[in-house]
Amino acid sequence: MKLGIIGAGAVGFAVGYTAARMGIVSDIRYNDIIEERAKAQAMDIEDASSFYPHYVKMGWGSYADMADRDIIVLSTGDLSGINDRLEEYVKFKSSTESYVKEIVAAGFNGIFIVVSNPCDLMADLVYRASGFPKQRVIGSGTALDTVRLNTTLAKILDIDPSDVRGITIGEHGESQFVAWSNVLINNIKLDDYLKANPIDFSRDKVEDLVRERAWRVIDGKGHTQCGIGNTVCSMIDAIANDRKKIILVSTLLEGIYGLNDIYLSTPCVIGKNGVEKALELDLNEEELKRLKHSEEILKANREKYK
Repeated sequence: MKLGIIGAGAVGFAVGYTAARMGIVSDIRYNDIIEERAKAQAMDIEDASSFYPHYVKMGWGSYADMADRDIIVLSTGDLSGINDRLEEYVKFKSSTESYVKEIVAAGFNGIFIVVSNPCDLMADLVYRASGFPKQRVIGSGTALDTVRLNTTLAKILDIDPSDVRGITIGEHGESQFVAWSNVLINNIKLDDYLKANPIDFSRDKVEDLVRERAWRVIDGKGHTQCGIGNTVCSMIDAIANDRKKIILVSTLLEGIYGLNDIYLSTPCVIGKNGVEKALELDLNEEELKRLKHSEEILKANREKYK
């Protein structure tokens, strides 16, 4: 499996290093507008070669050099000085559309994983610019937000995070929300669990903590890195090994939840072909309204800046 990474900043580095550590790819190639940074990241990862499960070929190159990749992760952008991911769309829309078209024109015929923010609108942009089927353009979506939710709830409930099966859906941004009706604690509905184990906490506060967690990390160290690196590599692993793994990713919705023609997050089966199936959750009326709100925000911004 050959991996290409566009954007050799903190997130791009984390994806490449984690993929090498996991042994899920055999060849990684970086591209960055600062060529020396792409070279440096590749060499730094290569210097740890003896600690990986197997040898990983490292390199860097132009957009045209990405033609032979199986998967390309887009991790370009810059959240510094920005308070809303949607602001990045205005700043990086044109450049993203341009390099995606160049990569496809060079012969790339694999799968795009879009991490660049705002990842829902950017995935939508890549889908349209590439001409690829929707299955082969995946937004990282609320996969990491869901992990953040499970970590936050586990701390509150004082249990192992692996026993929390929460779901954060909608936009990867300010309108994201927790589908509380679908939260399970080791196969027990959250409400039933709390009846037997009463713990008082604010669900609104939990959503705020999950939504704000990225900004707290960015304020402290300038970027997010570990969480998103591992999250994206779970997607790469699912594709590389055809795991049919269910992950909360952003995909083009066409009919489910009554929504159409927009990238939003819902549980999806990820395998060798990319998004092999989008799953529709059983949401209550309030949750459906909130999902519709996410759709309206994204469509309004897509229309505003098209």
